[in-house]
Amino acid sequence: MASLRDTVKDYQDELRDGIAWVAFWKQGRSWNAEYFHLDMDDTLYPEDRSRLEEIKSTDPAAVILNGYYCGHLGEDMSLDELTAGVRYHYENSMNDIDGFIGAHDDRLPPEVIEEARAAAHEAGLPFSEKPYRDGEDFDPYVFDGRQSYEDYELMHRMMNEERSRQMAEPILSGYLSNLGKYTEGRPAGEWVTFPTTAEHLKEVFDRIGIDFKHYEEWHFTEFQSPIPGLTEHLSEYSHPDELNYLGKLLEMQFDDDREKFIAAIEYGDHADSLQDIINLAQNLDCYWLYPSVHSEEEYGHYLVDELEEPELSDEVKRYFMYEEYGRDASINDDGMFTEKGYIYNNRNTFTEWYDGRDVPQEYRVTPQPPQRSRPDPEKEDFDAAAMQPALAAEPRPVIPIIPTADTSDGKLKEITAHLERGITELFDSERYADYLRVMSKFPTYSLRNTVLIAMQAPDATHVMGFKAWKDPLINRHVKADEKGIRIIAPTEKTIRKQVEKLDPDTQQPIIGADGKPVTEVQEIKIPKFIVVSVFDVAQTE
Repeated sequence: MASLRDTVKDYQDELRDGIAWVAFWKQGRSWNAEYFHLDMDDTLYPEDRSRLEEIKSTDPAAVILNGYYCGHLGEDMSLDELTAGVRYHYENSMNDIDGFIGAHDDRLPPEVIEEARAAAHEAGLPFSEKPYRDGEDFDPYVFDGRQSYEDYELMHRMMNEERSRQMAEPILSGYLSNLGKYTEGRPAGEWVTFPTTAEHLKEVFDRIGIDFKHYEEWHFTEFQSPIPGLTEHLSEYSHPDELNYLGKLLEMQFDDDREKFIAAIEYGDHADSLQDIINLAQNLDCYWLYPSVHSEEEYGHYLVDELEEPELSDEVKRYFMYEEYGRDASINDDGMFTEKGYIYNNRNTFTEWYDGRDVPQEYRVTPQPPQRSRPDPEKEDFDAAAMQPALAAEPRPVIPIIPTADTSDGKLKEITAHLERGITELFDSERYADYLRVMSKFPTYSLRNTVLIAMQAPDATHVMGFKAWKDPLINRHVKADEKGIRIIAPTEKTIRKQVEKLDPDTQQPIIGADGKPVTEVQEIKIPKFIVVSVFDVAQTE
């Protein structure tokens, strides 16, 4: 049997400091006690309310006390004085359980709850007794007693229906058009939803007249996607295989990944091309996303209140400048506030899974022109391409663009200047047919490189680098005195840069003994473009 003094002794620190509310009750002749904390908004947690109701049923005279808010108690009192204070409250029915629950219970009155419940059920919606405020955590997979079990099941049925609806909604669609008929003024096209199958795309090709005899060229005239900003990075020359690759990656995303992907598209550091976006979809672990944070002030509160960076007392938090702190942190992160929340690059390694050339075989769906059977497909394909100029009219000679600059940057500027003039010439003259012919032969090349090829070698059918032609599978060699066709290719430049050294666990700058960030020299790869030479199959033997 525990005396009141012994029970108070176990909880005297909580009573003196006011760090918790302590309930006292009798069970037979034995005294009992238990402490409780309130939620951030000064309300009871549902499980604490249930526990207090159990205590009340055990001892209707039970009281709940706090040294800051209740009389006859104080931080300078001795154990005997605290015991006398608790006894005074208990014997005079002061600060009883019912009053405490009524003061700190955020539930609505019963009649209001029943009226709202009836209205929700009439509309076929689940009902929760406690409305959730903006920013408040809500886990739909935890049954917390705020809904009846029937409402909880209804909520999950509706969640599954919504998820099914979203999965049924096309992630990415493009209007595929027969380019030949389009230029003839007889448009023929059809919407294609990605991901798709090779069988379905072949049926689309047949319906719009791509037969690889009279018509073998296609392009996209329009794109649609429920993902904001995605279609802005697609062009009419986007290849169906790449679109199918991207569509399959997006189809496999979970809800959280989809939200992060949308925010990363808006963030934009890997969203300049379809190749970038395919890689971005596979590197979402390089970003942190805080969905509940949409402003500098909210970011400051998140860092201080949730992550405890820095760790502050409640007294200091009253005067803390959250907005300024969140602004400085977002600048340091180089982050962005998006519709989906706050996002920044966490500096994990970004892996280039897709090089922009070789779409994995399982995602390829584009029909190929019919070819005769042959023992060695790759070798005879190139041999056949090499024979075509001899069977047909003699191809026009290659007229290369020869840069005069000594540096790679200078050469790139010269090629770019030629490219600008070439675009004007192609689209303002009868040579537009040359460009269309070249584009149909090189569907995976960029717009600028197809223009450059059309300018220098309008009859080109298959181009590769000098060393690539020497591959044993191809076994061809560039003829002597042949001039290369200049195009633009991506590469990387490695530079050494002084950067702040980061802690491998926290990813925060390491501070030295002088109070300043420790720095180190790192090698950083910077993407750039250079001028390279390629040769047409007609230039080889």
